[in-house]
Amino acid sequence: MSEPGDAGHRRAAGDVTDRSDASGPADGRAAGAAGAAGAAGAAGAAGAAGAAGAAGDAGDAGDAISSGGVRSMRRAFSTQVESLLCPPTKPGDGPPSLLVCLHGQGQSGARQQRWMGPAVPARFAACFPDGFYPMEVRRPDRGARIGRAWYHYSTVDRQGFLASLDGAVAALWLTVDAALDELGADPGAVWLAGFSQGAYLAAVAALRQPKRVAGFVLQAGSFREDYIPGGLPDLEGCPVLLQHGERDEAVGPETGRTNAQLLEAAGADVTLQLFDAGHVITPEMAASVRAWLEQRA
Repeated sequence: MSEPGDAGHRRAAGDVTDRSDASGPADGRAAGAAGAAGAAGAAGAAGAAGAAGAAGDAGDAGDAISSGGVRSMRRAFSTQVESLLCPPTKPGDGPPSLLVCLHGQGQSGARQQRWMGPAVPARFAACFPDGFYPMEVRRPDRGARIGRAWYHYSTVDRQGFLASLDGAVAALWLTVDAALDELGADPGAVWLAGFSQGAYLAAVAALRQPKRVAGFVLQAGSFREDYIPGGLPDLEGCPVLLQHGERDEAVGPETGRTNAQLLEAAGADVTLQLFDAGHVITPEMAASVRAWLEQRA
């Protein structure tokens, strides 16, 4: 299977959309809310040792800021990062399920909310975090800007990459715990979803701690078995949705077929969907995620 640099780290057009053009529900954020996600500094830094530099003070856990139902929460990592917290649009009688959606490299939680907001079932709460590491994004038709990545990937510093990935996994679970608390969601009904590099992190996190998830969604993503200590776990009955664009030159449909076979061999209930698309999330993909979740949650 390809290295992650070939599968979720390539700067394809769909993976470097400017954060500045985010609109819609995300614009309800309070200005200056640096929020999120993630990681109480000490835990994140322990995994990222040297990859992220000194992490923020774990005591800097910040408050949640609300505007029109969509909230931001502030947590310390290597820098301040943000998560958008969305309560259910039609709350049920008990705690809601929680969908945590991870964006692609160079993007943001706000951009991911624009793509994947329609994928969230009405009775679900949702969390759209920013990646834990700032990165410079350059495009020929625009100036440089700062986007977000989930971890540092390097083809020459494998140990640094793995330390960064470990730190990102730890930070993600701290983000999930904080979102569960802020939204009053059900810790037994956590669903992870990710696009491209976000799918890679979602897969690694879910496969390392499968009992923490009700299921997961990988869009234009992949994973490596050797990054899962002990190999793939027993996934008996775990629902997994894989979505790929048939014209995706970064993470093509053959990767999805390979991943589906691996996950099915581990016992997962896998749905593989192919779309007439490139390395993007289309409205049809988002609608399909929602229907899939509604059938299983």
